[in-house]
Amino acid sequence: METKFFNIIPGEGEVAILLYGDVGDGEKVESGRVVSELMALAAQYRKIDVRINSNGGDVFSGIAIYNALRTSQADITIYVDGVAASIAGIIALCGKPLYMSPYAKLMLHSVSGGSYGTASALRRTAQMIETLEADLAGMIAARCGMTAEEVAARYFDEQDHWISASDAVNMKLADGIYELPDGPVRQPATTEEIYQYFNNRLQLQPQKTREMALIDELKTIPSFKDKADEGAMLAHIKELENKATKADALEAANKAMKARLEEKEKGEVAALLDKAVTDGKITKEQRPQFEKLMAQDRATTTAVLEGMKPANRKRATDFINLGGEGAGDLASRSWDELDKAGRLADLKAHDPTLFANKFKEKFGVEYLD
Repeated sequence: METKFFNIIPGEGEVAILLYGDVGDGEKVESGRVVSELMALAAQYRKIDVRINSNGGDVFSGIAIYNALRTSQADITIYVDGVAASIAGIIALCGKPLYMSPYAKLMLHSVSGGSYGTASALRRTAQMIETLEADLAGMIAARCGMTAEEVAARYFDEQDHWISASDAVNMKLADGIYELPDGPVRQPATTEEIYQYFNNRLQLQPQKTREMALIDELKTIPSFKDKADEGAMLAHIKELENKATKADALEAANKAMKARLEEKEKGEVAALLDKAVTDGKITKEQRPQFEKLMAQDRATTTAVLEGMKPANRKRATDFINLGGEGAGDLASRSWDELDKAGRLADLKAHDPTLFANKFKEKFGVEYLD
């Protein structure tokens, strides 16, 4: 299945969803995308971790994410890595187990908003803000055992309330504090430093995610199935690369040998056809046709030529008296000149050695009678 998820880290039977950034449409934490992907991942993974580092954002988008997490039947655990402020803090308190890093902060405060228009329009906005605060107070109260009225009085007083990890555990807002695998060189102190510290850690995550995805994909290949770790996989890749190099070399050698055999066969076929012409078994005009037959079935064509009777030859004693032309005259002529004069058969009959030499000079191969 093609993965199109927004910001996840897959693992063995589990997955982490990162809610890093502002909440709202068009922001990094967009409710429609997060909710749809949560539903899809719940069908694929037995366990889902949700990791938060957000300054908050749109209240309605946050409520949608809160409800999706709270009602999901998946095994979900919430982790606040850095900051869970405003509506992000509400998401963190969705009712699932919540753990915070030693430096993490929760922040709760009153809902803020604005509008433009008549007095009645402004009153409707104020009423909507009060309604939202009442809803949020109920969400928080369900988490920590306080009443909604107590939560509203404590946290919705138009002040920002920052809660450390240890305080959140003491207040029963969080279930525990998790240890970081590798602590920072300098402990982040301010809220901004905490937020940026965990965002910077995230910068390394895409590469790790791609590496994990690559390893998972390699394990689907049968020859990699029994490879326990990256070292074994790398050794196997090098082994395959060596085999591929050897195969390429053998293929190159095979092509070179095939070319040599083809060249040799061409020379042999040319010699056979030239001999057939010289012996008078076929004419020069018939030679092209026999070349085609040789290409189609050399063995049968060769057998046919061998079964043909050569034309009558002149006797060697007659050769000296042909046109008053002696052996010296024939020796001085080239193969092509003798062929044009129709004297190749005479030369072969009179001096087979000279004939063989001229054949080799012409075709570059030894003459085999």
